[in-house]
Amino acid sequence: MRRFALPALLLFACKSPFPAPIAAAHPDDAVPRRGGTLQLGSFADIRALDPAVSSDELAASPIEEIFAGLVDYDASAQIVPDLARRFELSEDGLVYTFFLREGVRFQDGNELTAADVKRSIERALHPTTPSPSAGLYDTIDGFAAYAAGKAEHLDGVAVLGRYVVAIRLRETDARFLSVLALHALRPVCPSAGDRYDDTWEPCGAGPYKLAAHGWDRGRSLRLVRHESYFRPGLPYVDAIQWTFSMNRAGELYAFEDGTLDLTHDLGDAELQALRADPRWSPFIANEPDRTIDGEVMNTEIAPFDNIEVRRAVAAAINRDHYRAYKPESLSPNTQALPPAVPGYDPGFVGQRYDYPAALAHMAKAGYPFDPATGRGGYPGVIPYLLVRQGSTEYTSQILAQELAKIGLRVELHLVNWPTFLSLAYTRGTIAMADPGWSMDYPDPSDFFEALFSSKAISGEQSTNTAFYRSPRVDELIERARHELDAAKRMALFSEANHIVCDDAPWAFTTTRRFEDVAQPYVRGFKPHPVWTFHSDATWIDRGRADSQALGLLFRGTAPRFLARARARR
Repeated sequence: MRRFALPALLLFACKSPFPAPIAAAHPDDAVPRRGGTLQLGSFADIRALDPAVSSDELAASPIEEIFAGLVDYDASAQIVPDLARRFELSEDGLVYTFFLREGVRFQDGNELTAADVKRSIERALHPTTPSPSAGLYDTIDGFAAYAAGKAEHLDGVAVLGRYVVAIRLRETDARFLSVLALHALRPVCPSAGDRYDDTWEPCGAGPYKLAAHGWDRGRSLRLVRHESYFRPGLPYVDAIQWTFSMNRAGELYAFEDGTLDLTHDLGDAELQALRADPRWSPFIANEPDRTIDGEVMNTEIAPFDNIEVRRAVAAAINRDHYRAYKPESLSPNTQALPPAVPGYDPGFVGQRYDYPAALAHMAKAGYPFDPATGRGGYPGVIPYLLVRQGSTEYTSQILAQELAKIGLRVELHLVNWPTFLSLAYTRGTIAMADPGWSMDYPDPSDFFEALFSSKAISGEQSTNTAFYRSPRVDELIERARHELDAAKRMALFSEANHIVCDDAPWAFTTTRRFEDVAQPYVRGFKPHPVWTFHSDATWIDRGRADSQALGLLFRGTAPRFLARARARR
């Protein structure tokens, strides 16, 4: 999953200690209460809410609320039935049969049927749909003909009854249920039709639906309870409200005041202060360490079409310098997987800081550099794309200093998040960036297939942003996809990890962990092992007086917070 631009350390002086958290109205009563609005915020923004085409991390949160899948991940990252009440797998491992819950209603009132499941899958995988995830499902029988526009329907998806649908694979796929639990193929309302249309308003069978005029692009999103949701009594919260493109200081103050209820955008200074404050420390929760960062080098653009230059970059970066920037949330990393993903080997050092080796690689590349005189090196300037208010605004400056020591000059290009999304994933546009990657599903194929498979290369929306090709890595990924023996699969990924680290389409730098901080009146929330801000069991236990004050506060939020930011900087 595309990691949305990540929070930078807040460098202004924040008041210490933090104001007291806002207490729950009924702290001794664990019975959930219905009502209230969960207020969330981000400095970033979202571009799409259609599950067939969206792949950035921030959008995944509202998509998870709007759309339900045949299967999903539970709180232990295990795959469980969702819209399906059960499923069966044939003895040969090729046919999955799903038995749908009867009476499930879409948010437009229509009943979910097996025909809707087939229509939604075909819509998502149709060749006119700009889906970055379509390749995950290419083992479905008939996918190649359908994706090429040679077949009207996808043969591998069959309606066997009003509430029974079967998906037939052309060959075994060890991670099929895992990718089916993702968002791309989730059933969409009949209003979506059978072809993708970017003007369609999102509508699914999840616990929340888009409020009328609820999406003010670039500013806010409001979801309201789907009253006909198939799980009785859920959700507890009436509405979820996101505020986007928030000023970093304003987001902090909004959380302090209870205008935002929950955040994982705080910087290290704030987290350190909160941990040291016994009033706040019980309300901090660690998310799994499921994100990698790295300096991605476009292997189709000079000088990174030269493997020795890429190796030089990987050897020139001192990962401890990156960690020093955010020691509370960053850990040095030298491989393609984060600790939360099966297959991560804490003893494997794939890349390492080695300054003499970096200089030697530059010489092998034909660009020798003399540190004493500053002569030599690559003669051109390397443009580097980074996001305003993101952490790369700081790590890129470290990178520029590290690479200057080996004769590579980096020119920083600061852009907003939508511009970054439109450029970083388009072929032939930029030489270097750090888009990062956050786990979609807990399997190493999520990282290797998306980031290092040649199948993930496309003209637009390419998840392989290094545009890296390795026949051996492709072979290993393909074999791992069909290998049902877990130990043999992990051995295949281990070999792929070694090759990728040596070929260095990425210079891996850090893994990143988020920490969620919630006001005490946000009850029942726990970090999910896969989804961010998963709120199915969350309820709001805020006093009536506080809720009334919140409504008054929100009417003047933006100017008030901007004034506070100016006053306190």
